[in-house]
Amino acid sequence: MKEPKLLSELKAETEKCVRCGTCRSICPTFRVIGRETASARGKLSLIRAYREGEIGLTENYLRHIKECTLCGGCRDACPSGVDTVEVFQAARADAVAREGLPFAASFVLKNMLDYTTLSARALKFVTRFKGLVFKDSATEHGLLSRFSLPLIGNNRLVPELADTFFLDLPEVKRLAANPGTGRAGGAGAERAGKKTARVAFYAGCGVNFLMPNVGVASIKAVQKTDSEVVVPPGQVCCGMPAFYMGDVETARALAFKNLEAFEAVEADYIATSCATCSHGLKNVFRKLLSSEDPALEKRVDAFCSRVRDITELLAGELRFEGGGKGRDRQVVTYHDPCHLNRNQGIRSQPRELLKGTADLEFREMKFPCSCCGLGGGLSLFNYDLSMEIAERKAESIRATGADVVATACPGCIVQLRDALHRYGVRAKVAHVVELL
Repeated sequence: MKEPKLLSELKAETEKCVRCGTCRSICPTFRVIGRETASARGKLSLIRAYREGEIGLTENYLRHIKECTLCGGCRDACPSGVDTVEVFQAARADAVAREGLPFAASFVLKNMLDYTTLSARALKFVTRFKGLVFKDSATEHGLLSRFSLPLIGNNRLVPELADTFFLDLPEVKRLAANPGTGRAGGAGAERAGKKTARVAFYAGCGVNFLMPNVGVASIKAVQKTDSEVVVPPGQVCCGMPAFYMGDVETARALAFKNLEAFEAVEADYIATSCATCSHGLKNVFRKLLSSEDPALEKRVDAFCSRVRDITELLAGELRFEGGGKGRDRQVVTYHDPCHLNRNQGIRSQPRELLKGTADLEFREMKFPCSCCGLGGGLSLFNYDLSMEIAERKAESIRATGADVVATACPGCIVQLRDALHRYGVRAKVAHVVELL
């Protein structure tokens, strides 16, 4: 397989920057910090100096490279067309290749993202002892640490692990494909010939570990269109957390496992309810699994071309209609996940689904497509900065008077719940499919 582009190969890309400063007007980290190195222009200058040997791989250099959500706003606004996200990701990959990852990050990426490993399955055991470390919060979703600990302290609203993971739910296991047949077990196999479409559902870490209800709601929405759903066994993390932290080797291994798992399924579409996952499966897999082998290239293209975000699929090919559950009318607003809006161009579809739901009144917020501060590992590397970025989003939601803020990414849901908790905004956060 081909290696993703390295910094040395991206010299021409970095030199396209004419230092106009357009990136500063849209960069969420620069808006908060106001330091030149927080902007894309400043980071490109640092990377150019590092590549040419003027500065070394210092902690200071790495801190500036990690002060980025990789939202892609600067890339989209750049009049010179610099692919800043690719350059910044290559800079992270270069650092990992030279010095490796910290032990804790390395352990998680190499052991917890493959759901078939013993380490991942051990998470089920950990949930039994959550009461020793966490206490219930006043909000509907999330826990607070009893202690001031790294990553989970500082009044941070921590997402709660599900009692039963999505892929372990009995109703989900019944939708697993029979080995060698590509068909779902049970009555679904008998009805397959009468269905509108066959959809293979990809869960991802957020849905599997934290929000199985989102996965169940997604399946029900697809089934409402008279389509068949199958949930392939053997699926693992999409690899995007590893990719964006610079661990390309782990990301590639996970991508290949998913390729093989979904190749065994005869499906018209591969759907996921996570914006980050759909971007990874649809776009990043092409980079990770790029090969000199024409046969593999054909396999990857066949896989990626079938991937759809759940909102894209429901509003598009499946023509979902008639959302609503007979609830009291609620005001809803929508947050655009960067991986959905900027990387896939999916903006209108989630809104169409919400506006077509009888018991919802839609109100657009100010700055709906501004980054919530989660991406690029920023909430792990620099939580305080992540929350400062999220403040504008929280205030935009407050100003709408919305009862619910909907989005299409489990990661954004976690971040928004934490931000609304921190800044005292009473709106609930839900995935679009939960409201249909």
